[in-house]
Amino acid sequence: MILAADIGGTKARLALFPEKGPLRPRKLKVLASRDFRGVLSLLKAYLRLAGESPRLAVLALAGPVLGQKVHLTNLGWTVSAQALKGPLRLESVILLNDLEAVAYGVMALSRQHFELVKPGRPRGAVSAIVAPGTGLGEAILIRKNWPPVVLPTEGGHADFPADSEEEWRLYRRLKERYGHVSLERIISGPGLSAVFESFSGESLPPEEIVRQATEGNPYAEKAVRLVARALGREAGNLALKTLALSGVYLAGGLAPALRPWFETEFIPAFLEKGRVRKILEKVPVRLIRHPYPALLGAALYARLLQSESRARFPKGR
Repeated sequence: MILAADIGGTKARLALFPEKGPLRPRKLKVLASRDFRGVLSLLKAYLRLAGESPRLAVLALAGPVLGQKVHLTNLGWTVSAQALKGPLRLESVILLNDLEAVAYGVMALSRQHFELVKPGRPRGAVSAIVAPGTGLGEAILIRKNWPPVVLPTEGGHADFPADSEEEWRLYRRLKERYGHVSLERIISGPGLSAVFESFSGESLPPEEIVRQATEGNPYAEKAVRLVARALGREAGNLALKTLALSGVYLAGGLAPALRPWFETEFIPAFLEKGRVRKILEKVPVRLIRHPYPALLGAALYARLLQSESRARFPKGR
């Protein structure tokens, strides 16, 4: 049995998967990450609820995987694979960046789990994944051979490139507050709240800002438009930097919420790249509609590591 976990800054999704057969989760649970002191207490609580003793675990974590350790940027937790094995009685613990797991999850999803938000003519083997949620995650998927190659990144912590007077004013306010203004300071759930507060002087959670934007609140609408535009610009930048001609996939909790503003904000910003606009016109953009792609990706990765031959898995769409 495989224990798969997707542990983000807000929510942790956990499930058990069989080591062979259909890649279907059992005993799926969603827990609040901040209700626990760390990953060990979280996993112990889940295994008590599940009443199972898995043989190995693959953990998708929102932070850079360096060797066998991860520091979860938005939780402040440090996770060691070696330190988890004994207390949880596991033969093996594998750590993945959460976007790395989402990229593998793309390979396990079927066609109905993707919404085409911008058509194109996919070419080549390289795709990009961009996921705004509690933070901003990015990864590169290369499907030239099987198994695929996935390149995790920490691109969400790169500098935010202000592109208008309005964005420069916002940048300066956030610069005073944080010192460094990364992409995820704007393109994320907390980023949306920070943008809205900058415009209105009021603090609201991102889901409430989106709701008010649909009801005509001018500050909320201004904030979601700016964030949707910034997301489109960054998705286009990543596609150009990696020549992700096979397509861009959008994941994370914020992307579906911004969907009503894709036609007016995201897509124009995605395409506004001057002399190389025609390259991006041919790049399709898909929104992942599956609720837990990182869980599927973590379980698929575990199977890939165990497989002695190139077993057949669902191909990415």
